[in-house]
Amino acid sequence: MPDEKKELEAEIMDEFEWALKDPNEEKIRQLGEVVSIITTKLTEAITNLQISVMDLESKVDAMQSRMSSMTARAPAAAASADPAAAAASGEPIPTMAKAPTPKPRPAGTPGGPTTMMGELKQLLAARRRKAGGSE
Repeated sequence: MPDEKKELEAEIMDEFEWALKDPNEEKIRQLGEVVSIITTKLTEAITNLQISVMDLESKVDAMQSRMSSMTARAPAAAASADPAAAAASGEPIPTMAKAPTPKPRPAGTPGGPTTMMGELKQLLAARRRKAGGSE
């Protein structure tokens, strides 16, 4: 991914240098389109991140609520259970379950970093082909 990021940065810089080398109305418009698309993609990515953060916050709040509920019930359960009998029975002490790991985004999912960079590369390549035919 770092190589892909560097390639994309180089392609964007080439676009700016190309437009500024011999600026005309068409080149400035095309550069504006590139900037507009990049801004749109960044906005989409930020929105997806905000949604993910809100989802995670609600899950954390739910877990904290469950833990508080369990903590409140634990002293009562411990007082009613005979600690010596529990130790002698050899039963395992209940533990918290392992937290689920998030599933990786499949390729082509909107907002995915690879997808966004790939789309930008395709845009730049198409614009170059279009500009190459009109010069």
